[in-house]
Amino acid sequence: MLDASLNISDTKSTAAVACGRLIARLRQLPRADLLAMYDAAVEATQCFAALAERGANPVTEVLGGTGVVEEWGHFPPGDVFDPATHSQYYYHAHAAEERVAGEHGHFHTFVRPKPLYPELQPAVLPNTTGAATDKTAWIAHLVGISTDASGRIIRLFTTNRWVTGEAWYDADTVVRMLDRFDMTVDGPSPDLNRWVTAVVQLFHPQIADLIHARDARIADFQAAHPGRDVYEDRELQVTSEMAIDFLAHIRAIEDALGEM
Repeated sequence: MLDASLNISDTKSTAAVACGRLIARLRQLPRADLLAMYDAAVEATQCFAALAERGANPVTEVLGGTGVVEEWGHFPPGDVFDPATHSQYYYHAHAAEERVAGEHGHFHTFVRPKPLYPELQPAVLPNTTGAATDKTAWIAHLVGISTDASGRIIRLFTTNRWVTGEAWYDADTVVRMLDRFDMTVDGPSPDLNRWVTAVVQLFHPQIADLIHARDARIADFQAAHPGRDVYEDRELQVTSEMAIDFLAHIRAIEDALGEM
């Protein structure tokens, strides 16, 4: 499993470490999975190029062409929700002093689990402040995608429950949901929606490891702080994170495919 607790203060070096471990991990995957990831890389690249032809990138596109973000706001207002696939995302930025080096903001990606998996029940937690009362509006957070102002991906991360007000499902269940994330709606931008979808597909192995690392971090934090509600504890916000090098990841896929 990849080390999902990498210190991202030095993005280049940590991304190189993660990529080296990724190559070994990718060699263990079926060829069909690698080809699907490579197709997602092509899709993400094509969407990025289509945006660039209009003088845009994923960040400026989600911000309506301005590139200016109001701290803590959701962009676009009301999020982007696909009623056919029950997928959802939004972009926002924390206060400048809370952002990682080089980060402009990040995309939060979700699925609404109840319509997809009506038989599955989320964990029963002591406090569910912020959770939707309508089960069809429950969200399960998949991954956060940090970018710089140009839309270059620099980090993937997961969060504690209180951050998004999600219904909490265990890691194995959330990993199952990854394959259901698919933004097929046109608004606000087909190219942007396809890009977000492709990024989640492209980095499936890393995201799966981050989700499992999320649960391990939660368990460790709870053991170290008995008697506290770990899921609502403001001292624990980011539960796992990993620096990302987009091109190195594609090269790793190519290397793994070349050995098969």
